[in-house]
Amino acid sequence: MNRARLGLAAAAVGIAAALGAGYAADGPAGLIDAAAVAAAGVLVVARGTVRGEKPGPVRAKDLLRYRDGTPAVSAADFPAYRKIASDLEWAQLSQRHYEHAMRPLLTRLAVTLGRAEAVAADLAGAERLADIDGPGVDLATLNRITARLEEP
Repeated sequence: MNRARLGLAAAAVGIAAALGAGYAADGPAGLIDAAAVAAAGVLVVARGTVRGEKPGPVRAKDLLRYRDGTPAVSAADFPAYRKIASDLEWAQLSQRHYEHAMRPLLTRLAVTLGRAEAVAADLAGAERLADIDGPGVDLATLNRITARLEEP
């Protein structure tokens, strides 16, 4: 018998003993508890036997590559864009973030692009809630502001 089979046999005997002890100690409830502990132990041991390779990308845009295999876009290429995109997401969730981070940024962008009067109504007319810790600006308002900023 080789070492792998001997290890599996020992693990099976150990798990069976743990399940038997759990049942003997507290009946069906003890059996369920022992099974949960045994399952967690099996998962820990199984994870420990897997080689420590770097996990693959999770998001599809991380998979974009040129034909030669180099990444099409890296995070370092556009750090300001990533920050603005993140701020836009947070502006929808937090009125405080919109008021203190996104509104000044959009105002500066509008002035820089020469479209201050085009977006001034949206920036001023965006809902200012009394509860600044509440949800942020709705997506339609943010879409309208960015569409006016992107107009030629």
